[in-house]
Amino acid sequence: MLSEVRGKLLNMVATTKIARSGQAISNALRDLSPHEADEFDQEYRDALVRAADTFDLTEAETTLTRWWGIANLRANPLTEAEHDLIRRFHAGEDVGRPSPTARTAACPPAP
Repeated sequence: MLSEVRGKLLNMVATTKIARSGQAISNALRDLSPHEADEFDQEYRDALVRAADTFDLTEAETTLTRWWGIANLRANPLTEAEHDLIRRFHAGEDVGRPSPTARTAACPPAP
């Protein structure tokens, strides 16, 4: 019983969630990648200044979305299996995902 529980725990992946806001992204990057935090801060501030002049938030939203993804990748690094999948893809291997039915069939039933 204990080994079964341990096996399930080893397969669990913790995910750190970062709010999609300038402050949350800046704080996360400051902890995880300080040089990128400085780059984000400057890029986002510049986009906000342009938005103030043009009344168009498109560039600021695009900047926020791009850096939100980067912050999430820094907070949740790829697993070795994900790195392997990327290596295989770049090597030309067909790494297509199975159908939803196949994925569901591969999952054990919930207790």
